[in-house]
Amino acid sequence: MVLLNNVTSTSPGKAILFGEHFVVYGYSSLIFAIDKRLGIKLEYENSDGNSTKIRVSSNLGFSAEISDSKITMTNNVQLFVDIVENLHKIINYLIGSTNGSIVNGNQNMNISIHSEIPIGGGLGSSSAFCVALTGAFYYSFYNNLNKKFICDKSIEVEKVINNNTSGVDCSICTYGGLGIYSRSHGFNRFRADMRDFPFLVIDTGIPHNTFEMVNKVKRIKENDGEFFSDLCKQYESIFSFSLKSLETKNLDSLGMLMDENHSILKKLSLSNPAIEKIIKVCRSGGTFGTKITGSGGGGCLLSLVDIKDQSLVNGLLKKLDELKLNYFFVNPDDDGVRIENKTTTSNSFKTI
Repeated sequence: MVLLNNVTSTSPGKAILFGEHFVVYGYSSLIFAIDKRLGIKLEYENSDGNSTKIRVSSNLGFSAEISDSKITMTNNVQLFVDIVENLHKIINYLIGSTNGSIVNGNQNMNISIHSEIPIGGGLGSSSAFCVALTGAFYYSFYNNLNKKFICDKSIEVEKVINNNTSGVDCSICTYGGLGIYSRSHGFNRFRADMRDFPFLVIDTGIPHNTFEMVNKVKRIKENDGEFFSDLCKQYESIFSFSLKSLETKNLDSLGMLMDENHSILKKLSLSNPAIEKIIKVCRSGGTFGTKITGSGGGGCLLSLVDIKDQSLVNGLLKKLDELKLNYFFVNPDDDGVRIENKTTTSNSFKTI
């Protein structure tokens, strides 16, 4: 076999249309891949040293070198340090899963990260990172892209840094499109034409902690099971009607359901005054519905824009500008993970 020494893999981000947190308790969620991508360029090069060095560069504002488990950063912002430490854990896991045969003491790894996805915004940057890196790593090893294999392995990889991951994000980042995910049935594509759906992503600018939000919901469930059960029933109804709205492309209905879903998340204490201020702006005109997308507490909001009246839309965007918020329109991404280039080298290696 021949090791590919220069591979670029990209993965889309994601947006949760319905089902934040409820998916943790066995309910189905609706999720779609967005056309904002994270790319990993993986290169191997020979080294005169006796240990593997990993050099990391990015468009995010940092670079690093890892040698003998020592990390040297050009920017010691904690967020970037966490990213590189997680990268190191993942690389060690991937190397271990090939019994170390993909690298040896005479090879260095150069990893370039290029991301269009906001970090910590609830848009799947972590999962896109895991999927793109796993895709590049295994394409360089196997010379093919088996999406089921990449998906399963990416979920394993994400559990290295987040043991509570449900697998939904890695699934949609791998396969793309629109899908339904539940713990019991896994990921299944849902066939609906969303190409003309004008989704706007609004970054609240508020950092959020997924682990903290998940634990907050867990405490509510434990402290008031009847209240939580009632919200679950409300969500089941929203999810059921959302499928019909998507199939018939009923944007009015879909937007109303998004608003209802947000109201439930608000009852779970996943919103805050800053988020509600943005929600109020969106509901004042120019949108069908707006909700948290992701774990809540901050991150991003997803809004279904009413483009029938462009003056209302322009007014909405002006108000968001006045609040100094970052926002962007997204379209569904149907490709999922993909390999952007294939460059071979003659160095052979042993199989697993």
